[in-house]
Amino acid sequence: MAITKTAAIAAPAARDWASLRHARPGDVAAIQNIYQEVYRGTYTYQEYTDALYLNKDMTGGHSGWYVVEDATRGKEIAGCVSATIDGVHGRAYSRGMMVRPGWQGRGGASRLFGEAFQDFLKCNAGKVRLVWSETRSDGVKPQAVCETIGLQPIGILPSKDVFFNRRETPVLMAVYASSAWATRDNKVRIVPELVPLYEQVKSMHRPMRKDDLQVVETPAPSKARCKAIVDIEPFEKKYGYTAYTFICEKTGESISVAVNKQCMNAESMETHCTKAATAQVLLAFLLGYLQAKGVQYIEGHAPANRPTFQEAFLAVGMRPCAYLPAWEKDARSGLHVDHVVFAWHKQPVDLTTTSFTPKSEALARVLGVLPAKDPA
Repeated sequence: MAITKTAAIAAPAARDWASLRHARPGDVAAIQNIYQEVYRGTYTYQEYTDALYLNKDMTGGHSGWYVVEDATRGKEIAGCVSATIDGVHGRAYSRGMMVRPGWQGRGGASRLFGEAFQDFLKCNAGKVRLVWSETRSDGVKPQAVCETIGLQPIGILPSKDVFFNRRETPVLMAVYASSAWATRDNKVRIVPELVPLYEQVKSMHRPMRKDDLQVVETPAPSKARCKAIVDIEPFEKKYGYTAYTFICEKTGESISVAVNKQCMNAESMETHCTKAATAQVLLAFLLGYLQAKGVQYIEGHAPANRPTFQEAFLAVGMRPCAYLPAWEKDARSGLHVDHVVFAWHKQPVDLTTTSFTPKSEALARVLGVLPAKDPA
C-alpha cells in the first residue's frame, strides 16, 4: 500500500512553479497518493487507488495520464489529470483534475490542465470527438476551470457522487472537436418533456441550430410481451462492482447495469430491447429490485431519435437530467446519435452544499434542481 504524504506549504504569488508532463509507470505510487490525499480515503472508485489497475491503464494505449510537477521542490508530483478513451464511440472520459491539498490555491494549475486537454486531443486526433467529465459542484471553481478550457455543462446528475462520505450533485460537462458535428445525426425526435433540456443544451452549441427537430406525442405503450417474472443474472466483478442483467424470459430482450457497492450507484446501463414496452417492464423491475438492495442512484439513457424509449424511462419514474449531443455511434447509419440521460435518486439534492456557475445554474433551473427564476 502506498504511503500517504501530506504537505503544508506557503502559497507564493508566482504562477510559474509548476510544469506538466506525460505520466510514466514509475509515477503510479505518487498518483495513488494524490487520490488518497485529496479524498482522505473516501474515494468510492477503488480501481484508481490500485497500483496494478493504474499501471495497466497507463500503459494500455487507451488512456492519457499527465502529472503536474513542482519545479520549486525538486519536481515533486503535485497533481494529475487523466482521460480514458471509448474507441467504439469516439469519446473520452476525463476522470478528474486533482491537485494535492498542500498545493491548492497556488495558481497556474488551471492553465496546465488546459494544456493537458489540448495535448490529449492532439495526440488522439481522429479517435476522440469529445471529452466529457462529471465535475464537482461543492464549489464553483471546478466548473469554472472546466469552462475555461472549453467544457460546457450538458447535465446535472442529482445526488450521484459520494465524496468524503457525503452525496454530491456533479455537473456533466463536455468539449467537442469541430469534426464531431460532421458525423452527428441531426434528426432529433423527442417527447415534449425533454424540450426545455434540449433547448438549453442547444443554446450552447451553435451546430445544433440546424437540427431537424420533431416533438413527438407518444401513444400509450402497447402491452408488453415480457413476462412479469424476469430472469436476473448477477456477476461479481473487481473493485466492488456487481453487474446485473435483467432478461425477459419470453423474448430474450435485456437490460444490464453495473452497481458500485462503495457508493451504491447503478450506471453504465445497456438496453438490448427491440420494443419500448419490454424495456419499460424491465426498467420497472430493475428499479424495484435494486432499490430493495439499497441502491441510491440509478442511471440510464435513451437515443434522442427514439421517443417511445424516452417515454419508457419517464413512465417508470426516471427523470431527464442530461442531453448528450453526438453521444453514441449507430451501427446501422454510422452516424453519432444524441442521447438523453435519465436518473432515479433516493436522496434529495443538498442545495446548502451545492454551487453552480451561471451556465450550470441555467441548466439546473431547467431540470428543476433549482427553482425557476421569478420573471419579475
